[in-house]
Amino acid sequence: MSEKINKNEENNGLKMGCLIMRILLSLCVYPPTAQAELFDWSATEIQYLHGDGYQMPKNGSDISRSIITLSHADGWALGRNFFFMDTLISDHGEVSQVNLYGEFYSYLSLSKMTGTPLAYGFLKDLNISAGVNAGENMDSVFSGTRIILYGVAVDFNLPGFKLLTVDFLRHDVLDPVYLGSSWQITPVWKLPFAIAGMHWSLEGFIDFIGDKGSRYAGNILAQPQIRLDIGEFCGVSNQLYAGIEYQYWHNKYGVKGLDESLPQALLLWKF
Repeated sequence: MSEKINKNEENNGLKMGCLIMRILLSLCVYPPTAQAELFDWSATEIQYLHGDGYQMPKNGSDISRSIITLSHADGWALGRNFFFMDTLISDHGEVSQVNLYGEFYSYLSLSKMTGTPLAYGFLKDLNISAGVNAGENMDSVFSGTRIILYGVAVDFNLPGFKLLTVDFLRHDVLDPVYLGSSWQITPVWKLPFAIAGMHWSLEGFIDFIGDKGSRYAGNILAQPQIRLDIGEFCGVSNQLYAGIEYQYWHNKYGVKGLDESLPQALLLWKF
């Protein structure tokens, strides 16, 4: 029995080592000097989240997890890109496991492509957008759902907002046992503000996803965050943040009646 436990611990150690290597390699693909040549701007973050109360299908227990997220956004001559990769590590409430989940989106700006500014009033720009979502359980390769998305995104210019955009997408599931199509509407926002000399940011997104027949119910996923710039207390502003992310998921994974609602502690390093 002890040999089995030691073997499991060794396997988990190898998996975590692979994850760390993947993250380091992704950061090194485009060093800062190369990024400056390729992109008009870029921003990369590593987030650490921890919460208790995650729900999973066919599991009546509250699950505790730590989540490490690597995210990156950049702008270039014809538009912008965004991706993130979640590493989800279960603490208790389910069999110990590590899951990966990532999303990538690319946006082509009609203003940049045509050379004609489309800004008018609160409208900032229109974009052609496409993306892919994919997830894996490290103990079961190719276990996750694959989703492709495509459509348009509308950028808005509202006072105070650093970012406000709404995606209108077709949502196609490419699952080994199920193919289905629906729609997705996703507002994304970033609203910085200051209170008593301290700098905060309210940001996040909400996914509204339609149902896909009787098998997948329409669902809503919201992940708003409030961040405090704690780095400025040490003379390194806009780099280190602490805060809270609230996660609400109605009909999680399209499972009717599976709802999730919990706060998550947040630490973030931006570079």
